[in-house]
Amino acid sequence: MIRRLPGWSWVLFAALAAWPSWLWAARRLGDGSDDPLGIIALAALGLLLWRDRSSLRAQPRLRWLCVAALLLIAGALSQSVLPPLLRGLISVLALLLVILSLRAPGQPWVGWLGLGVLSLPLLSSLQFFVGYPLRVVTAEVSAWLLRLGSWSVERQGSALLVDGQWVMVDAPCSGIQMAWVGYFTACALAAWLRLPDRALARRLPLVGLLVLGGNILRNTLLVWGESGASGFPGWAHETVGLLVFVGVCGMIFRVIGRRAFALSASVEAVRPDASMRFTGGLLGALLLVTLWPFVAPATTASESTRIVHEWPLQFEGRTLRPLALSPVEQRFAENFPGQLGRFTDGQRSIVLRQVLRPTRKLHPAEDCFRAIGYRIEQSQLRKRVGAEGLQRCFVVTRNGVKLQVCDYIEDAAGQSFSDTSAWYWSALSGRSAGPWQAVTLASPLP
Repeated sequence: MIRRLPGWSWVLFAALAAWPSWLWAARRLGDGSDDPLGIIALAALGLLLWRDRSSLRAQPRLRWLCVAALLLIAGALSQSVLPPLLRGLISVLALLLVILSLRAPGQPWVGWLGLGVLSLPLLSSLQFFVGYPLRVVTAEVSAWLLRLGSWSVERQGSALLVDGQWVMVDAPCSGIQMAWVGYFTACALAAWLRLPDRALARRLPLVGLLVLGGNILRNTLLVWGESGASGFPGWAHETVGLLVFVGVCGMIFRVIGRRAFALSASVEAVRPDASMRFTGGLLGALLLVTLWPFVAPATTASESTRIVHEWPLQFEGRTLRPLALSPVEQRFAENFPGQLGRFTDGQRSIVLRQVLRPTRKLHPAEDCFRAIGYRIEQSQLRKRVGAEGLQRCFVVTRNGVKLQVCDYIEDAAGQSFSDTSAWYWSALSGRSAGPWQAVTLASPLP
């Protein structure tokens, strides 16, 4: 009976075995902390699988099926070691290997692999870890290009001072989203055209250069417009960005589609090379992986994150009064590697987060407000009150409530960061010493 299982059922078994990863991805896509672009990549994979359904083998090739099972077992056993994104990547690789075991030999697979990776909710993590370095590169080249004109341009971190006016090179200007769309275009087109893997591998670096060049061009034009020197109308900001975006995707289409050809979908003869006992063992392993999250021991927070921290009694000359944490803040504080406190000085709501080490869990305030349903607008850089450094300020609105929010991170030496990714890299490299305190100030607006 096990030997007669249809090939597609193994895809279903592998998907069920990785259900914790899909649940995590669904929650992350639904809580507002990440752009739901992965759904598009997932839909593309489904369309490709449907197109090739007639050429799929009746029985999977055992070699690839074994590797997929080993990956799923490793992912289940590493729940307390690996972060969710890496476990999600393992699950995607395992599922793609099962699909590969059903496809005819010789079919290209790199495009499929790219789409599988892009289906994960990874944009916010990429923004955190590599967004700041990319913005620094973009800002530096943009400053060099703008100096070719008559403007005085200085770079501080990822921000530019253009003729005395601060202009943010913020998260959208890192090019992460453009890179996602660019590589999605490349992988989807290559998979659809069955572009050979070697040809795709040779062209992917050119895709990266096109994205980087397009992002630098877009950022230079937008900084020029934001500085007020160009006389750009308000609608021109989005129009310029969209035109550059479309131009980059058009060039990627040309690069990937050049001399592409379709491979013949030859179907290998099905051989009953897997014994019933071994195939049954694989099925049992997948069942055990599916049930493992229910029997695995629960993990507890590190004791080093539970060190009692004494909060200041005053802030900016005003007496602080502690407030109770909201249910959302309490859930966040349970897994936060540090301490979290909420206060008021009679006029503002103040949230202080103290951390002892560089961590991905120190989210920007914009992400936190967006995740609980606020609309973000009017983001800008401002000088801190009574201190050196910049802070990021923005306006949030929800259900008639309007708040002015400013946030920054300060290290033990008083150095401040308006960008969470910039703080992470400075802390990780030793250029900023802890402990660090993240400050979020929220003031009601009429």
